[in-house]
Amino acid sequence: MQRRSLDLRDADAVIAEIRHLQQCGYTMLGKWNLAQMCEHLRKTLRLGLDGSDRRLPWIVRSVITGPIFRRIVKTRRMSSGLPAPKELAPSSPDGSDDPAAIEACIATLQEARDAIGPLPKHPIADLSVEEWKQVNWIHCSHHLSFLIPKAQPVAEASSGVETVSGPP
Repeated sequence: MQRRSLDLRDADAVIAEIRHLQQCGYTMLGKWNLAQMCEHLRKTLRLGLDGSDRRLPWIVRSVITGPIFRRIVKTRRMSSGLPAPKELAPSSPDGSDDPAAIEACIATLQEARDAIGPLPKHPIADLSVEEWKQVNWIHCSHHLSFLIPKAQPVAEASSGVETVSGPP
């Protein structure tokens, strides 16, 4: 089974996809279940919403990570296989999906959706609010593409989602 090509364009589309996976079940292609992904996504969103005292040097943010993030927005793709920093990795053990982790992620997605800026200083890149949001929706799409729904929805919950599945 191949990973899905998933391009969620806004927070509501991400939330709809999470709810769909939660309701219909899924097959995992990666290491994390839905709750673990939601914990990781919540942590990365919080980093942008809350900021951090630890920041990469200006030159690195300007010359390396800023352009990488802007390329992600342009191509709407992220590379696979990069390990998550320890502080952003899920702390929940393997096993069943924790509804509390999923609900916390959804609440944070709603907060991110409604953010109008200015946002606190991000530790990795200097982005506009809209660039930051798009990077996060792409990040969510990247992770959720490793979960294959056991049933397809009759109609997409939001016009902000584009799903293209690979061959079985």
